[in-house]
Amino acid sequence: MADARRVLVTGASRGLGAALARKLAARGHPLLLVARDEAQLAQRAAECRTAGAPAVHCAADLALAGECARVAQAAAQAFGGVDVLVNNAGIGPYRPFTENTPEDLVRIVALNLTAPMLLAHALLPGMLARGHGHVVNIASDLARRPLARMAPYVATKFGLLGFSGSLHRELRAQGLKVTTVLPGIIDSSFNGAAEGSREARWAMPTADLAQQVVALLDLPPHLVADEIALHPADGDY
Repeated sequence: MADARRVLVTGASRGLGAALARKLAARGHPLLLVARDEAQLAQRAAECRTAGAPAVHCAADLALAGECARVAQAAAQAFGGVDVLVNNAGIGPYRPFTENTPEDLVRIVALNLTAPMLLAHALLPGMLARGHGHVVNIASDLARRPLARMAPYVATKFGLLGFSGSLHRELRAQGLKVTTVLPGIIDSSFNGAAEGSREARWAMPTADLAQQVVALLDLPPHLVADEIALHPADGDY
């Protein structure tokens, strides 16, 4: 088991983010949980504390200007910084490109791509000063293949993969790790689906995927998983 590290998880109120919070809490990691829904987020943090992990929450809409800086400040106040940043929050409406408004496009890019960069920019100086840290960016297998009716989402995942790979090459000599997770279909509430409604061979249960992501923290310092792709056995990939 990895020693307890301070972890910030975005999109932590439900789906994969909530599953990650539960898995991390079971291991005793101090947690800062971030999402928009204050009530759901407070409930997740309470569950984590019941499981024995120090956990606080910060309700924030990361697509809005200034919110990433506020979250980074909350991490500094709560735990003196973080050792692991998990950029999980994201949106990806399934519809024809022209049915997105200009505001939709700005928001998708802001949450899926700009926010992970801003959070990394705010939190990396502390990691560099300590000589260790890990940025985990939850992308998608669509970072490597186009899909109709999801052009803005796919574009942001292509961008996130490129950002992560470049950052990994920049920071690896300084003791920091950057991992991009490229999952296929997840059995979550993404895009209005009902979590738990699909068979595991066709859509990965969030708890299973979360277990594999958390296992990245167990790798010894001299090993890094710069990319990890995970799919349901009978999924389309």
